Amino acid sequence: MSINFLEEAAVWLAEAEIDRATAENVAEKFPAPACFHAQQAAEKALEAIYLAGGVDFPHIHAISELLDGLAPTYESLNQFRDVASILDDYYVGTRYFSRVVGAIPRKRYTPKNAKDSIAHATAIASECQRIYARLASRPPGKNAGHDSKDAE
Repeated sequence: MSINFLEEAAVWLAEAEIDRATAENVAEKFPAPACFHAQQAAEKALEAIYLAGGVDFPHIHAISELLDGLAPTYESLNQFRDVASILDDYYVGTRYFSRVVGAIPRKRYTPKNAKDSIAHATAIASECQRIYARLASRPPGKNAGHDSKDAE
């Protein structure tokens, strides 16, 4: 069974949008889960670009590491280097109590953290949508692999 990477990428972009919308819906009342869902939105959008380029994505959760694999080909993603580490913290820190530092997610994260994380994830997802649209518009056979620089 062969995978239609562009169709699979579209599914991941749609899932990213669900996480982004979930983050928005709970941001004020539940900022820690909102930050987590924002991180997930960014992660899934970046994973979609791997797929749109014709390759499976690495099964990691760090936005910074996903960018490491994509940015050489899709240079426009480099603009998110600064926010990657912020979003990376939201994968674990928003969900688990830390006995070492006594960090309780519901007390550590604020509605401002949620709002900022949603803005970062939205920006990443929007850029991924732009890249996806360009890849999807190429003639058949031109989407396999990361074989060309991201033309701005």
